[in-house]
Amino acid sequence: MKIKKDTSGAGQPVLLGIESSGSACGVGISRGGQFLGEISANIRNIHSRQLAPFVEYLLQNTGTGGKELSAVVLSAGPGSFTGLRIGYSIAKGLAHALGIPIVEVPTLDVWAYQAGMQSLPVMPVIDAHRGEIFSALYHWEGEELKRSGEYVLIRPPDLPGFLNRAALLTGAGAAGLYPALEPFLPPGSRRLHPSPASPQLWALLELGLQKYRQNLLSHPDSCEPLYLRAFKGAL
Repeated sequence: MKIKKDTSGAGQPVLLGIESSGSACGVGISRGGQFLGEISANIRNIHSRQLAPFVEYLLQNTGTGGKELSAVVLSAGPGSFTGLRIGYSIAKGLAHALGIPIVEVPTLDVWAYQAGMQSLPVMPVIDAHRGEIFSALYHWEGEELKRSGEYVLIRPPDLPGFLNRAALLTGAGAAGLYPALEPFLPPGSRRLHPSPASPQLWALLELGLQKYRQNLLSHPDSCEPLYLRAFKGAL
């Protein structure tokens, strides 16, 4: 399969974003960094039925032809095993059919980015169940978001070895998990409030555009979700 990097001309990539890492199911489109629109629903267990129709609806209603797409931007996890598999399946089908690459954006990056510029380190948390969380640490250097260290699967009692200064928590698990996490967090840590209930498509597409322009592209035959844990049942 041949990959075509930019079908839109004049350096204006047209990107289709897909979010399926959690309870939210959604797609968005941007052209040259301009957010054109989105359609999403934060309803569990509709991904297999609604994600493909959402793609078709959004393309039609933004007047975007499939052949205009430059890449598919994926919320790459960690998160729901089932949701991620569905998102990757649809993205790979589109990428193969159109001969375009996939841009993978870790979901924790999206959570940190959409929190905006913060003075405290940003720590997105996603409930991994079984008494564990998915997380990573981020900080801002000027206008650039930087990740400190690796993506982790961690138990709350192990947080003191992971986090040595106050942080701002965000993410799908932040509200529900905060009481259980607070005893293990450095003094001064707090939760971002208010916070969206799911990763935002505008943030996914902005990060995807950055990676696209840096030529950080994935071939649909080789890309896989960032699970962080071996599959042992539904998540």
